[in-house]
Amino acid sequence: EAAAAPSPAPAAAAPAPSAAASSDAAAASGAAADGVDEITSAAPRLAQHICSPKKFNRVAAMLYSLLESGRVNAENASAFFSVLAAGVSTPRACRARELRVAYRRLYLSASLKESLFGAEERAMIDVWRLRVLVQIDLCTDDTFQFAGSVRKVIAKLEQLPCFYPALEPAGAVHLPEAERGRWIDAIFDCVDAAFEQHKHAWARSSVDLLVKAAVERRQNFSAPQQQVLQQWNAACKGQKIQRQQQAARDERSKDLTSYERKEKEWQSADITTSDGGGDLGGGIGNWLAKQNNN
Repeated sequence: EAAAAPSPAPAAAAPAPSAAASSDAAAASGAAADGVDEITSAAPRLAQHICSPKKFNRVAAMLYSLLESGRVNAENASAFFSVLAAGVSTPRACRARELRVAYRRLYLSASLKESLFGAEERAMIDVWRLRVLVQIDLCTDDTFQFAGSVRKVIAKLEQLPCFYPALEPAGAVHLPEAERGRWIDAIFDCVDAAFEQHKHAWARSSVDLLVKAAVERRQNFSAPQQQVLQQWNAACKGQKIQRQQQAARDERSKDLTSYERKEKEWQSADITTSDGGGDLGGGIGNWLAKQNNN
């Protein structure tokens, strides 16, 4: 009988996916492998990844997809929230131009679906509306968007008590003292973002009002924050005085007659002071006399 053909060699095993890729894929699929919710099991690793600027956009896109597809539920909402909280652990990171779109899309989606989360988590999402969404809007070069965002920060500032009660706006309603702490850093970060725009003429009036409102409530901030607020206030006042002085000079210049403007111009001109004349055509007195004759 013919010899039996040798059995084929076993195929090489496919390489196992990396642990990080497996976790990310499981979180994206939302499938439960062994009774454990995959978002819950993937949350610790996602929380690490979302803190990395290089990985933020990819993780944020995945989280946004999970929210929008309805995979976040009562069972895994707390784990999902922990990843969102990790994403704002460096709150000023949202100002980075390359991250703004992903930050806005993810945290806006979370704010619109806040009913998925518990009461304490909803309270923090409310803070993130200011600390993330408004802070991003303050990085604009659009005058109207910037002014509107500044008004939102001032509105929140007015919920804090003034240093001098006489400065309180009529009908002011303050946040309960126990709730103020969670807002202070968010407000301060927004004032900081707005002050970065103070170098632009179109932003200065809005920034001046915002810094003034913050300084009037400075006792609510930490000592280092109060020191920075005073520095911003001094800078705003100094530039405001310079603008007022320049405006006054411009106004006085408008009131001058054509003769007075010419006189002022020639007083600083490079001409000889000798009435006897010379190569440069005579002194100021001679020139003025000629103008009177004309």
